[in-house]
Amino acid sequence: MKKRIIAVLAAALSLTACGKTDAPAAGGMVAGKHEQNMLSPIEVTEDNVLNSVRLFDAVSADKANSMFSPLSLNMALGMLAEGAEGTSKEALDKYLGTSDYGTFAESYMKLAKDKYNGKSGKDENYFEIANSFWGDDKFPFKQDYKNAVTQKFGAEIRNMDFDAADKVVSEVNRWVSDKTHKMIPTLLESIEPETVAILVNTVYFESAWSSEWDYDTKNKDAFTLLDGSSKELTLMRKSGGAYFENDQATAFSSSYKNGLEFIGILPKETGDFTLESLDIPSLLESRSYEYDVTKRMPKLTFDTELPLADALSAAGLSELFDRDIADLSGMSEDPMWVSDVLQKTRLELDEHKTKAAAATAVMTNGITAAPSEPKIRKEVFLDRPFAFVIYDPDQELIVFVGKVTEP
Repeated sequence: MKKRIIAVLAAALSLTACGKTDAPAAGGMVAGKHEQNMLSPIEVTEDNVLNSVRLFDAVSADKANSMFSPLSLNMALGMLAEGAEGTSKEALDKYLGTSDYGTFAESYMKLAKDKYNGKSGKDENYFEIANSFWGDDKFPFKQDYKNAVTQKFGAEIRNMDFDAADKVVSEVNRWVSDKTHKMIPTLLESIEPETVAILVNTVYFESAWSSEWDYDTKNKDAFTLLDGSSKELTLMRKSGGAYFENDQATAFSSSYKNGLEFIGILPKETGDFTLESLDIPSLLESRSYEYDVTKRMPKLTFDTELPLADALSAAGLSELFDRDIADLSGMSEDPMWVSDVLQKTRLELDEHKTKAAAATAVMTNGITAAPSEPKIRKEVFLDRPFAFVIYDPDQELIVFVGKVTEP
């Protein structure tokens, strides 16, 4: 049976308003139950990539393996920004790095649909972005806001009776499961009695490698853990692609059939690290095809659940969580504030051997190319804690970013 490369996520913002007195919903984790400002302040700049990296470092510090989608969070916050005013809008614009994220969302979603989806030989490529707005049918939301998120974000508008909390949770989860091809079957366990709206974004990515990785279980490798000990496993092996290097790290690229690429990043220093310390923007700018790159990496399968409210509060968005200060008057004349933000991701990455991958390997043999000087060999072996991004090189956009310390 054909194996597939799949990375998916879902992010949801739960909005609450004054005056609702429903009975608590039954279930496990309740959206909105968090303690604010538990993290040290995160310095926010006009650079969204840097803001995203700092946010990821803050929420993933205690996790062995984790993945985060800046794109998904930005889409959800962008929908929120359409209804924010005053200093609440200014804070969102600063984090997102633009005062009009909706214009970017509209153009990028069209690009993703037209360019990155479809067949490559026998393989299907997917890069799907979906948004939805779930609102209490008794709450006075502005029609102009609904029209804006529908036009710019392609958001599906769902009006429901939030008194039937279990049904709302069930319907949101069913929508998320469908949009993520069942990779994330459950996003919410329950909602707070005061919840009147839920903004949901999903991003689903699936593509085969442009050429296959070699994976032979007879070849055993040692992966060094953070404590200096090692575990035996088999690393996938491959050659080719771009090489990256700055003062902090080296990296390789491996392309997917739909045009996106995986970039594996190895810190030069051993032990633990933060993504900010690797200076990923300068690393990406160092792209070079002047070397003969040999690379190794482990197969990966893991889930990540990230509560983001505290980190976003620390990153300058705390007033959005304050019922007395938050200004979401673009959504409704009635007072509203954000009660919680969470994200779940799942990554499955393997060698993905297919006939199409074999055809791609033949196409890249270069047998008709003119003779050239031998290239200097560069090796990047991800055999100790490393980072990665799934990257859109044409748009210079990070779709997913992750860190692995124990594969």
